[in-house]
Amino acid sequence: MGLSFGIFKDRLQAEFSYFYNDVNNLILNLPQSPSKGIPGNSIPFNVGSMYNRGLEFSLTSFNISKPNLSWTTNFNFTYLTNEVTELDTEVTEIRSTTGDLETTNITVVGKPVGNLLAVETRGVDPTTGRRIFVNKAGQEILYSHEASAANRWTYRADGTVAPAINTANDGVAWASPLPKYYGGIDNTLAYKGIDFSVNMTYALGFYVYCGSKAGIRDQRWWNNSKEVYETAWKNPGDVTNIPKPIWNDNVSNGSSFPITENVEKGDYLKIRNISLGYTFKNVWKQGMNFEKIRVYAQVFNAFIITGYSGSDPEVSTNTDSNVAPGIDRNTAPQARTYSFGVNLSF
Repeated sequence: MGLSFGIFKDRLQAEFSYFYNDVNNLILNLPQSPSKGIPGNSIPFNVGSMYNRGLEFSLTSFNISKPNLSWTTNFNFTYLTNEVTELDTEVTEIRSTTGDLETTNITVVGKPVGNLLAVETRGVDPTTGRRIFVNKAGQEILYSHEASAANRWTYRADGTVAPAINTANDGVAWASPLPKYYGGIDNTLAYKGIDFSVNMTYALGFYVYCGSKAGIRDQRWWNNSKEVYETAWKNPGDVTNIPKPIWNDNVSNGSSFPITENVEKGDYLKIRNISLGYTFKNVWKQGMNFEKIRVYAQVFNAFIITGYSGSDPEVSTNTDSNVAPGIDRNTAPQARTYSFGVNLSF
């Protein structure tokens, strides 16, 4: 269902539409027992239904339209709501892994597909320098890698030994990796033989699991990030989000299993492409007789504005996985590419 219109002699054109897409017999990768020997430990099944509902809006403005000068702006905006409405009667949830290691995503009825799965954390205890975890009952639990294996998990309230925290029992569907709002802005200018264009894209209202941050804070034999040296807990009373560094501790900073400390907003505005060109017309008439020759230079992924601490909020370690999106686990960002070229028209 939509509406389109133009005003000011069609110099301003707009389209508005509402969509509702009900997807039945949803194909998702259903985890299988490793003992079955199935590659990837999963099989695609028709296990449920979901819907995509939202609004789309686009606007085209012919800002300047003269024989030797033109400027056009295109803007588009999409609002999307996704929700799983049904899973197979024998499937209450689908948990997905990254690299067959961490369980990072969960798909359940009533939430978007592929939610980020993590154990809730509440910073670092200022007195002891230990990470504060939250179990399924909402109780705060401290972890100390210095203690013996049987005494590493203790209740923060009284210091007594607590059951070990893990994703299977204490992980929660914490945030959606699917943008609520996204779109783009294009500007194209032309003056005589010169053409210039800027393409921008944006996405808002989604989260990314920054597993790379877990890796660079890990206390095993590899290097840490500079922030561990500068801001990790050192003395009683220190207020920080990085616990006391202890050799071989891969739990407190999220390397053993995902924690909410490493789930971040992924909102961004990206300058996707910048292009500049010049076109020569009717050249070399006595030779090759080219109608037009255009020389150009462009840069792809020029820069990004974001509060995300990882390399690129748009990357996905699990590529196009339908049940494990939004994971950045030591993933290379999209490359910034410079190119120069010539287009020939006969």
